[in-house]
Amino acid sequence: MKGRMLVVGLLALAAAGCEDRRKKAIERIDHDQEILRKAGAAVNEVIRNSPDCEVAKPLITEAYQSIEDARQQVSAPATQQTLDALKVQVDRVAQVCP
Repeated sequence: MKGRMLVVGLLALAAAGCEDRRKKAIERIDHDQEILRKAGAAVNEVIRNSPDCEVAKPLITEAYQSIEDARQQVSAPATQQTLDALKVQVDRVAQVCP
């Protein structure tokens, strides 16, 4: 009887530990998504204004800064790759608007 109670107790503790890890992982992903939204918004402004280089030039600098700030705050490797892709988009506009 004591053995069964011990096993049930250990299983309950293990389940609680797994749930906590999952919750933390979801929180990290949510945090990364919020950071990506901010960086993506800056990049979208650059792309939207790319036909007018005089407007786009200062936005390019802001977008690069936003991407670099985001790199310091995110944790997932996939998020880093997304930031790389955003930087490529800004690079393209920067080439057109030197």
